[in-house]
Amino acid sequence: MNKRKPKYNKIVFIPDIHPPFHDMKAIGACISFIRTWKPNEIIFLGDAVDFYAISRFNKDPKRSLELQDELDAAYGILKMFCRAAPNAKKTLLKGNHEHRLQKYLWAKAPELAYLRSNTVEEQLHLKELGIEYVESGKTMRNRTIIKHGNVVRKFAGYTARGEFEACGISGVSGHSHRISNYYHTHEGGMFVWMECGCLCDLNPEYMEGKVANWQQGFGIGYYKNSGSSRFNLGIIPIIKGTAMWGGMEFFSK
Repeated sequence: MNKRKPKYNKIVFIPDIHPPFHDMKAIGACISFIRTWKPNEIIFLGDAVDFYAISRFNKDPKRSLELQDELDAAYGILKMFCRAAPNAKKTLLKGNHEHRLQKYLWAKAPELAYLRSNTVEEQLHLKELGIEYVESGKTMRNRTIIKHGNVVRKFAGYTARGEFEACGISGVSGHSHRISNYYHTHEGGMFVWMECGCLCDLNPEYMEGKVANWQQGFGIGYYKNSGSSRFNLGIIPIIKGTAMWGGMEFFSK
């Protein structure tokens, strides 16, 4: 019997954080896990900042003047993740909220749109943090597509199914703020799509007292090697600020 422990590329998938509507307890639980698990990669699935101050939706007027606070909060949170795994490769995928900056500049201040400082990379100091920014919002690992997401359906699992049907291969996404794994088997084999939840506040002010059908959590992946199709994806829910995995509890300290 071969008892050699296989070598994997271990990835943590960080879903929607949305500063200033982030949840530090959920973020702390995820960071505590990262310190223990020691991933080779961290992939932020987009919406690492909300850009609420420049959104087209009705908002608290005071928030319109707090864009710098949003950016500072997002930078500080990204820096915490980077410190938790200093040797891991780090990638941020463009989400629809990162896209808000471009939409605002094109519509309201086109003369400023192409200044080098008016990019997500510059505003979040991604080069300083060693984070690669993917403008397309998607990347690939071992025949799985990893993306922010384009689909939001009513229930957890429906979105994962929609993303699979759109792409036709296994994948990982955020965007829906819900957690699920959807599996599908046909002549081509077995496929899985994982939607990873969120690390944002489950009761943000703009919900106006409604209970959002969202779940906090994050995803992990084991990938055999770059030339293999072998991988395994799993979700770690965060409930009341605590994540559980491998018989251990992870929470903000």
